[in-house]
Amino acid sequence: MGVFTRHYQEKVDSIVTECYVYAPSDLLGGEEAKRVKIQRSLWDTGASVSLISAKVAKVLGLESIGKSGVSGYNEGIDVKDTYLVHIGLPTRDIVTDIMAMEFDSDEYDVVIGMDVICNGDLAITNKDDKTTFSFRIPSEAEIDFSK
Repeated sequence: MGVFTRHYQEKVDSIVTECYVYAPSDLLGGEEAKRVKIQRSLWDTGASVSLISAKVAKVLGLESIGKSGVSGYNEGIDVKDTYLVHIGLPTRDIVTDIMAMEFDSDEYDVVIGMDVICNGDLAITNKDDKTTFSFRIPSEAEIDFSK
């Protein structure tokens, strides 16, 4: 089981960690997986799918497996390329076969969406105005603050 906790010295409005993005390959079959380390990946429970930048897709030499429409806070639907990737988390686990959609951002190269997050347990606390973010994979137990 992989566990990751990050302590912030203040209350934060976004959770940002490192991660890896792997090109699709047989990770267990001995094939050397091409990967890129991402310094700033945003964890976003409002994103149903994970996102990668065009820059990451280019570095890994990914080929689009299709197109998908996304609607966000702006008007209309943007149609973007999608790519098959594996995402390496700070827990040292790799979530495989993620269909990540391309997105444009100057701040992040990856958005970790619910397609990855739902594989584990996530908790965010803000005691004494200091944020603590914890994630474990696979899901191990229900977290219920009402008990």
